[in-house]
Amino acid sequence: MRLRKRLLVLLAALLVGGQAMVASADGATTVNVTPDMPATGGDNCYPFGLGGLEDGNTWTPYLGFVYKDVPAFQLKTGDKLAFDLVAMNDVDVQLKIELVPTTGNGGDTPSPPFTTVVTNTQTPTNPRGDTTLENYELGFTAEAPFNFSGGGLIIRFSDPSASYLTDTGMGSCDGVLGGADSADPSGFFVERYYGDTDGVTPYDHFDVGSLAGFRLTLADVPPPAQPAGPAGQPPAKKKKCKKHKKKHHSAESAKKKCKKKR
Repeated sequence: MRLRKRLLVLLAALLVGGQAMVASADGATTVNVTPDMPATGGDNCYPFGLGGLEDGNTWTPYLGFVYKDVPAFQLKTGDKLAFDLVAMNDVDVQLKIELVPTTGNGGDTPSPPFTTVVTNTQTPTNPRGDTTLENYELGFTAEAPFNFSGGGLIIRFSDPSASYLTDTGMGSCDGVLGGADSADPSGFFVERYYGDTDGVTPYDHFDVGSLAGFRLTLADVPPPAQPAGPAGQPPAKKKKCKKHKKKHHSAESAKKKCKKKR
């Protein structure tokens, strides 16, 4: 009976891990930190619909999404970080994106240093999003590596580009993000902070709703190539030298015989 319970627990863990991290046939690994119950209608503009600076309805200078139970990953330069929009913005999204682990899984305190993986000069794929749910079309390319051991993670946004800052004015907070809240059954979502002056705890404003799921597409690193033998043949296998205990009267003579065979 105990064995059966252990097997059931193991199976459940494998299923959860399989949903979060999936290997594809094209040699890439996909990490899905996505909601089980995503919002179907755009309800928030932070940080992909900017918001009106004039009326104070903005997330700048810093906004962060806080996650927990994120599987370990190794983000390399050229890998993809993508978000899902459910409505289109009217200006291309360009901003700075940083990653940092938290000091504890489920907590909201960053464990510096922050790693800048996207700068505000990069134009992502589908830079204004689309209306398709859960296709993770707003895709950024990593400009620096980031190794994550798993657990709590913060994605921090700041420094909108000059062109993105033109998405302002009264009532210009475009509700493009469906998002999720901390009660989502996936268990990934903790909170968000916004309008924060320095991007670290204690945060000026925070709540537990309108958090963005994300998807990582990581190119697998091929194993190191083995040196080829003559004329492109596979490398020759080294033959083990057998000890001939019966034919040699000492260990020293056996070693000399071994060297002659090589």
